[in-house]
Amino acid sequence: MAVTTLDDLAETLTGLEIPWANTMFEPQEQPAPPFIVLTANSAENTHADNITWASVMEYDIELYCERRDYIRERAVQTALTNAGIAYEKSVWVIEQENLVETVYSVLIDEE
Repeated sequence: MAVTTLDDLAETLTGLEIPWANTMFEPQEQPAPPFIVLTANSAENTHADNITWASVMEYDIELYCERRDYIRERAVQTALTNAGIAYEKSVWVIEQENLVETVYSVLIDEE
């Protein structure tokens, strides 16, 4: 997977014109679907000589919709591709919230 910066990713998400938040929305600010939440996962660091030379964090771009929205999914995929951001995609149904979550996993250079 290609690695990009958090600033590049933020610019790409903003360009989608879908409300998004890093980690979570404040309870009083959470919009109705569709919306995106950006979540950090685990770091993939490179070490040598007792020094961390590179720090790459995996982030999930979580698109929440009331039902599967192929048009929005394509818009996210096109925006990521146009920005040179490689991704892995998965789709989940969250039955108790009546939402569909489409997750795009990307690698972000945190240096």
